Amino acid sequence: MNANVKSALVIGALVVLGAAVGAGVFVTTSSDIAVWFVIGGIPLIIVGGIALYVRGVVSRGGTSEQQYVRKRARAVAQEFQRTVRDVNDLSETYGDWEFTADARLESVAGDFRAQGVAFDLGSGAFDLTKGVANADVQAFEELSVEVDRLEDDVEAEFRTFADDELSRLADAIDRLEAVDLATRDAAIDEPADDAAIPACRDAVDAGRAIADETIETAIDTVREMKRGGQRPDDAAAIEGDLDAAVDALDRHEYGTAVESVLEARDRLRDQFSGSFDAERDAVLALVDAVDAAGVAAHVDAEYLDAVDAVESAVTGMDSALDLSEVSRRRADLRRTCIEMVAAMERDLADEAQTLRRAELPPGYYTEPGIVDEDFVDELERIEEFDRFTDRWRDVAGSLADAVDTATTKAAVVDAYDDVAETIAAELEASGEVTDDDLPVRNAEEFLGLYYRRNESVELDPNVPVLRVGDVETNDLTVEIAYERGGAERTATLTLSGAGYDETATIATRVAGTTTFTDVPTGSYELSGTPGDDAFAPIERSVRVDGETTVSVEFAEQSLRERVCSDTSADMDDHLSELRPRLEELYDADGYVSTAMELPVRASHAPCLLAVWAESDGYDATETSDGEIVVFERDRLERELTNVVRYNLESGDRLPFDELERNFLTAPVPRSVIRDAVADLSGEHSVTTTDDAIEMK
Repeated sequence: MNANVKSALVIGALVVLGAAVGAGVFVTTSSDIAVWFVIGGIPLIIVGGIALYVRGVVSRGGTSEQQYVRKRARAVAQEFQRTVRDVNDLSETYGDWEFTADARLESVAGDFRAQGVAFDLGSGAFDLTKGVANADVQAFEELSVEVDRLEDDVEAEFRTFADDELSRLADAIDRLEAVDLATRDAAIDEPADDAAIPACRDAVDAGRAIADETIETAIDTVREMKRGGQRPDDAAAIEGDLDAAVDALDRHEYGTAVESVLEARDRLRDQFSGSFDAERDAVLALVDAVDAAGVAAHVDAEYLDAVDAVESAVTGMDSALDLSEVSRRRADLRRTCIEMVAAMERDLADEAQTLRRAELPPGYYTEPGIVDEDFVDELERIEEFDRFTDRWRDVAGSLADAVDTATTKAAVVDAYDDVAETIAAELEASGEVTDDDLPVRNAEEFLGLYYRRNESVELDPNVPVLRVGDVETNDLTVEIAYERGGAERTATLTLSGAGYDETATIATRVAGTTTFTDVPTGSYELSGTPGDDAFAPIERSVRVDGETTVSVEFAEQSLRERVCSDTSADMDDHLSELRPRLEELYDADGYVSTAMELPVRASHAPCLLAVWAESDGYDATETSDGEIVVFERDRLERELTNVVRYNLESGDRLPFDELERNFLTAPVPRSVIRDAVADLSGEHSVTTTDDAIEMK
């Protein structure tokens, strides 16, 4: 029931009750008493009833008020919880940051406790106790304001910490740069004046990452100095300083880490003050070894540039105070030299694999024993720099020689077929070939490989020169056959190689034979064209060693194989897109041909129609003019059947021109028409002549 209606009914009931009581008093007593009752009693009854009703309503509404207080208590407590956990997280992550107003956290937690909210500041957890039912809503509003102020103070203090921490990091790196132990690759950026905690954390983390990398580089540089040919007397103390620097770095105590690195450097400098020249000479000795090893042609230019940069820098140093820089440059040079060895190892392995796969004659290439050896691991284990230089010189020289040989041999093998044709032609023309006759690098290598692959020549390596020797000759008989018979075709066969190049022809309907005479012993390429586009050309290698007979067959090839051989585009991929247009043309004319305007370039049209016909079950043929026609054989036969039944009588003759013009839909070749008529001859007495069809 509506609250207003309910209230009106209650008041109305009280008025009725008062009137009833007044009437009773008037009846049972004197009129004066009734008058006084109406004046004073009825209002008292009404006011008292309303008071009792309102009290009940208020009593029932108390539950909603408690729920509101409890809800507000939870919301404010969650705000304080986030602040407490932020403080705990920052304190745990950044051990050297401490919130200076911890007492305020305790105070606020006490205020919450007074309002029935118990807080655990260690975990940030809280609990609403029974006492929250008696809490003051206004107290939670005041607590919310206090939590906001507390959160702002936390952010401000952490921002100050971030600024101070980044300043300390920059100072630490500056100290290392001042003594040439490090070079800063990236700037340390301070957060904005109003940056929030996440932005400050990102700035501190980025700064620490830069400092970590920089100090670690300084530690490695000092360690490299300690690895020199002259060992310090207190190497253990120096290593202890460096270990202490590493430990301090792990604790993010960057100032302490830098102090330890500088202490180790100072110990080394004191002991190595007289060894600067020796250190510099050791670096330059490795530079000279690189120049003398002959690796320039087999490694990337960036490695050689790095070596030149080290040489330039070290040559310009003339003071023991540059010892740390010499050591750093030595570390760079050492690393570059190892990378050069690794690169040559990979190149040698690749070229050797290429030569393994090639069919090489005996004696052309002998794989060196260093293939697949791991020199990188061996060099990395050598501590003494002078010994490293000596070993690197031996390894690099051996690898350079092996890579040079393998690369040259592999290049010759790769280009041999083309150069061999030039050699064979020159031998045939003049009987000899010198290295000056070949416009290629490493001409003597090509002559040597040709000599090893051809028994018919002699090699004089002192010139060098190839000459035709006394070679036995033989006859080669070639038997050809077509996959199916037909009209007479003329096949053309060519035998070439080793200075021999002859061509023969065979005219036949299905099979034939020819003989190539006086063929020198050796390997040759036999190629043949069938003289009929319905068959594919052949190409094969033959070996002539004594009287030899080989057989070849011209296999029938599909229309698609013939017309798509020179088309790079894959028509199958485009057919789904072009099919609707082709079907539209077919529905309109009853056939599709390359003479029509097709949705592809003219050079691709024959292949498109051949692929479409094969894919969708149509028939396709090629006219004498090279036109491709897609049609339906069944439709052609129906049209011919109708002509025979309804247009020809016994003894009648119908010229092909008239037949094609008046009765046939597709402009197919007459050979196709003759084949179709032949299929009808079993049912109808019809035949074909040179220029017509006739009824018997």
